[in-house]
Amino acid sequence: MTGNERSRVISVFGDVASYVAALRRLQEAGLRDLTTYSPTGLAAAWRFLPRQGSPVRFVTLMAALTGAALGFWMCIGSALLYGLMVGGKWPVSWLPYCVIGFELTILIGGLATVAAMFALARLSPRSPREAYDPRVQVDKFAIAVHCDTEQLAAVDQLLRDAGAEEVREQRAFDDD
Repeated sequence: MTGNERSRVISVFGDVASYVAALRRLQEAGLRDLTTYSPTGLAAAWRFLPRQGSPVRFVTLMAALTGAALGFWMCIGSALLYGLMVGGKWPVSWLPYCVIGFELTILIGGLATVAAMFALARLSPRSPREAYDPRVQVDKFAIAVHCDTEQLAAVDQLLRDAGAEEVREQRAFDDD
């Protein structure tokens, strides 16, 4: 076994206080590669969880910019192609085309956002991860900490000290 193999420590908590305490201790110890399981979202735990950005924001921005460019391109292209005079102004006049540019920005950005949310939501049925504990659906909380094998004992002790009811280890796992 090499020194950089990944392992997982799975802990189950019976109350919110010990669950939040464990998250705080893990954050203080610098362990940020973890997965949490909870029957409900807890505002007290959010500040201790690692932040994960969503690619939906990027998709929305790119689609909105594309929509704006498409709106202006369609207006300017048709005005130049047909020699249209819009409000007595030159054929390529930006101000009258802002309405169409804005509308396509909202339309394309909104449609792309909905499509990205469905595509990235992983709604297809799949089996639960190995670290998942069915008791979490009712009244328990769980944390799966991903760490190097050298850190197993320290992480195990940290979680037990925080009040974990059960702690188990999985050595050399494949990423889910």
